[in-house]
Amino acid sequence: MKRFWNVRTLFFAPIVLIGLGGPAALPGQSECAGRAADIIRRAYPSATNADDGTLLFEGASITLPKGDSVDGDPHAVICRVWPAQPQLMLIAVPLMTEQSDSENEGDIELLVVDSTKLQVRQRLRLDGLMSDDAFRVRSVAFDTARYQLAPKRTAFGLRISREGSSRANPFGETTLWLFSIEGDRLKPVLDNIVVRESQGEWDTVCAGEFSETTRTLAMVPPAKDAVADILVTDKTTTSVNRVGTDNDCNSEDKTTIDKRRLRYDGSGYGVPKDLKRVD
Repeated sequence: MKRFWNVRTLFFAPIVLIGLGGPAALPGQSECAGRAADIIRRAYPSATNADDGTLLFEGASITLPKGDSVDGDPHAVICRVWPAQPQLMLIAVPLMTEQSDSENEGDIELLVVDSTKLQVRQRLRLDGLMSDDAFRVRSVAFDTARYQLAPKRTAFGLRISREGSSRANPFGETTLWLFSIEGDRLKPVLDNIVVRESQGEWDTVCAGEFSETTRTLAMVPPAKDAVADILVTDKTTTSVNRVGTDNDCNSEDKTTIDKRRLRYDGSGYGVPKDLKRVD
């Protein structure tokens, strides 16, 4: 039997990024190397300065990072040199049209730029990805583990983490998207798969039920002239907590593991509905 504080720590601990085990930018980190302003000026030449220090572009605000830290601000620009192609830098630009204590609205635009000249090579705008209300966006990070789709084709990932504010009904999730470069286009190849999810309901003292699911993605080497499958391994732990006869809070845990395979259909990987983010 486990004491309840162990289970509570599980659900209120900082988000851990789950994936291939390769490099992933941590929330709050960036690699702009002081060049974020230059990158944004080149990518959005019509942007103007706002009084609050942000930039305005077609009704949306752009927040530049302070140095190479976004200081816990998920709405700041982030940069990551792509280890698979270090001549390229990945940029995520939140384009926020509304920000308040109750809700936010905005998109993300992904840029692939030349690491030296900072010229934009590819870009893709993802509508509504920064919009939230009850479940707030807490972090945005690149995942540059080696998602090898084919011998000369590698994808990179974008992870967005959201959390709820209810103590009685804790909720958190991290969602992953994958993208690859197709000529002069940036193409999404895997859309919206939840790689971490935790939720629960309890009396804020002891009694309650909780579950946490983590998903790891592994690339299955393809046959000749094919695109790799993705093997998804689900690990789900459910916990039921009760007050014991000695007034201690005890937990009973159960863990299940499931595997499933995602196949490339010519345009991308189909993600089953039960693996997608709930909006």
